[in-house]
Amino acid sequence: MIARLARTCAVLSGFSSAMSRIRDRRRLFDEACGIAVRHGSYRMAWVGVPEAGTNELSPVAQAGFDGGYLREVVPLLRDAGEDRGALGQALRRKKTVVVNDLKADPNVACKKAALARGYRSMASLPVLVDGRVAALFVLYSAQTGFFDGDELTLLKHLAGYISLALKCFEKEEKLNHLAYYDVLTKSANRSLLRDRLTHAIANAGRHGRQVAVISVDIDNFKYINNSLGHKAGDQLLKSVTERLGSCVRDGDTIARQGGDEFVIVLPDQVSDEHASQVIKRILAAIAQPISIGEREFNITCSIGASFYPQDGSNGETILKNADAAMYGAKELGRNTFQFYAKEIDARINERLMLENSLRRAIEREEFLLQYQPQIHLNRGKITGAEALIRWQHPELGMVSPDKFIPLAEETGLIEPIGEWVLRTACAQNKAWQDARLPAITVSINLSARQFRHKGLAETIARALRETGLKAECLGLELTESLVMHNAAAGALMLGNLKQMGVKLSIDD
Repeated sequence: MIARLARTCAVLSGFSSAMSRIRDRRRLFDEACGIAVRHGSYRMAWVGVPEAGTNELSPVAQAGFDGGYLREVVPLLRDAGEDRGALGQALRRKKTVVVNDLKADPNVACKKAALARGYRSMASLPVLVDGRVAALFVLYSAQTGFFDGDELTLLKHLAGYISLALKCFEKEEKLNHLAYYDVLTKSANRSLLRDRLTHAIANAGRHGRQVAVISVDIDNFKYINNSLGHKAGDQLLKSVTERLGSCVRDGDTIARQGGDEFVIVLPDQVSDEHASQVIKRILAAIAQPISIGEREFNITCSIGASFYPQDGSNGETILKNADAAMYGAKELGRNTFQFYAKEIDARINERLMLENSLRRAIEREEFLLQYQPQIHLNRGKITGAEALIRWQHPELGMVSPDKFIPLAEETGLIEPIGEWVLRTACAQNKAWQDARLPAITVSINLSARQFRHKGLAETIARALRETGLKAECLGLELTESLVMHNAAAGALMLGNLKQMGVKLSIDD
């Protein structure tokens, strides 16, 4: 009795110690088998792990006298769920199964081999984590009838220790995954990207190799996200991630920088040839139609690339230069790529300066409207006018709309700028009418982003109401492609605007 109590204490103490210092599944299983044999007096112990989604049981740890027994058993474990013996029953029932006399049990796997190695009784313990069998702990004794009530109580404690440790491992793994991977796409996040890039640069520096960094941005992603909703946008990003994965090697890194921008790190490069091939594969893969729900989309991407060491000596510089090259590709018309060159920096700096100035242009009252009259040739009278926005920059002078309107569209600034144009044009037309000039229609151009905004009708109604201008004195000019981008939504918006009484003009 005293000897058995001492043995139990030794086993439980060993397991408790192992749990406090081990942070790895394989080591935990090895230690569990070792403690069972050293302190528990079992002839042999092993741990099997079910393969995900199958009944196949794979041995991952073993201690004690095996004599090749597991090699004979492994082929039978390929469908352990069908096994009628202790292994299969423990997997199916999720309960401990004991065979106290192997010789008398007809369902023991490889019974002859087991008896030849001195196994006389066995216990199969399922280790449960959140209701599923995470592992099977199998123990063999040299004595018949070894697994009595006291022994089973001890085994339940052992299985509980292992289960608790596995739960802790899984929680740590989930936290680590959240710390280093993007939740939506499961690709690397910024933190892991920088770690991988730092390691790749250090390795390239030691071996005289290159590292390619590729920046990928989905063209016009915001339009899809805004018009179809974030759920469709998320599905699109997942599809893009899968396609990027098909274009690179296992050792390459795909990271989501945020939004619709991805970064790919290609370590251990000899020249830029491989990077060029990867970029071409990406452009082709992204251009393939993507189905989301019942709709099909054709999207493109803009790509920039930079290289260590020629384009920078550290990760931050290489990332910044790849990003600059990507914006350079967008300026070339999108759906293309560009390698980094120093001349790009000047263009990017100019773009950033222009963007910053554009953000403050409304509050600084730098915008003005010029009105192009529309004249009835036979009568020689002005019947309307088109409001044209101009930007009087304090340092650059008059900035062409061709230069700042696309930037406003891309950054989203077109919405507050468009609202300013609407309000200013309405106020000016009302001022002319108050000065007893003939009533005319003043037309403004609607951008794609404005037209797709759900609050457009309310914005127009508010401008008319606050300025006192009648709806029939306001004209809205749209393009046919803008309306047909989403025909159903476009038709609904046109209907709302017509009900308000504003004049609509659609150009092809």
